[in-house]
Amino acid sequence: MTNDPTPLSSAQFNQLSRAIQKREDAIIREVLQQPDYPPLPSCPECGAAPAQIDTMLEPPRFGVAEPAMLVNFQPCGHRFRAVQDLDGEQ
Repeated sequence: MTNDPTPLSSAQFNQLSRAIQKREDAIIREVLQQPDYPPLPSCPECGAAPAQIDTMLEPPRFGVAEPAMLVNFQPCGHRFRAVQDLDGEQ
């Protein structure tokens, strides 16, 4: 069994990013406090409602030239790798 992240398409990553940004905008606009935050987007793999989503730029690796984001959902533990679309797909 491999522990490699599941590939996430540019379209899926963009949709996830927009959903997270929309949530953050609502929190700021409505001056919400922690218990009233809107839910995070569900995990693309299992559909579970996450308590936390972590994103980070993938560390450089020898022989891999494409920039990618790593996305981790907790508590389900599903991990994804999204290659940034250089054409600016939205």
